[in-house]
Amino acid sequence: MAELRRKEVQVSLSPPEVTYYKEIKFSIVGKDPLIRINPFRLLPGGLVIVNLQVQGFRKAQALATLLVLNKTIGNIRIKVRVWTSQGKRVQPIQRRLSPLEINSLYRTAFRTNPMFKFVATRKIFGRTFVSPVFNTRVIQFFNDDLSDFYGNYNNVAAFVFRNVLRNTINHIPVQFSTALKKCK
Repeated sequence: MAELRRKEVQVSLSPPEVTYYKEIKFSIVGKDPLIRINPFRLLPGGLVIVNLQVQGFRKAQALATLLVLNKTIGNIRIKVRVWTSQGKRVQPIQRRLSPLEINSLYRTAFRTNPMFKFVATRKIFGRTFVSPVFNTRVIQFFNDDLSDFYGNYNNVAAFVFRNVLRNTINHIPVQFSTALKKCK
């Protein structure tokens, strides 16, 4: 009987590349009708390829500029590639961007993502920050999380976006924020 119980309970943990893929899937793609994510490919040597297909070149280029395109987790290397819906690979903008141009990229990239609220710049002690603000939402997906009763990954939307988007662009810090929730 004890042997039978041991076979029923199989503890496993989601690999970090699966978690990262799902963070992209449930934040960047989310319910945005203009973005699709393909299943990730695991290549020899610990290389993981994540492909996003985006309708509209400007939106695709904005995403390619804002996303972390190369991420290393331990010995796993993750490469995120952005493609247009016509199959053209899109590269990030390489030139220097002003805070207002970065704001414009956020609006272009996320205008059809229901988790995105707005983006603004502000100066604190003479330094300019870009602040994308996301709706008060929790991103949740099954992930073999042993600390959660249901095995789910749970995180505030703004923090998931912070994990998959660049935290600085041209030395301009990005502060990911959650919209204010009105208490009743």
